[in-house]
Amino acid sequence: MQNKVQNFNNARNAHLKPMPVYARILDIESEMGELAKEYLKNSNYGTGSFKLSNDFIMEFGDVMYSMLSLAQELNINAEEALDKVIEKYNNRLKKGSMGSEVE
Repeated sequence: MQNKVQNFNNARNAHLKPMPVYARILDIESEMGELAKEYLKNSNYGTGSFKLSNDFIMEFGDVMYSMLSLAQELNINAEEALDKVIEKYNNRLKKGSMGSEVE
């Protein structure tokens, strides 16, 4: 996935190169807000059961694209980062919780 994002970004002249990290982080925040908005719309503002929609899936994809773009900009291997986090959570679960309070 990260290579797809890198190839897409490199082939387009739509972003500053390199794009400032703060701009990438603000973009992630913006996309997360749009994802949250879709959740609220699809759950009757939390009063009903959530109904997965194409708009929600598209917003989820926007978040992933933004996160992978940040990883690419900072030379972070997203898959390695995810593997390390899963290992961290497994170690926490062995201590009784996924929360950071067990560290």
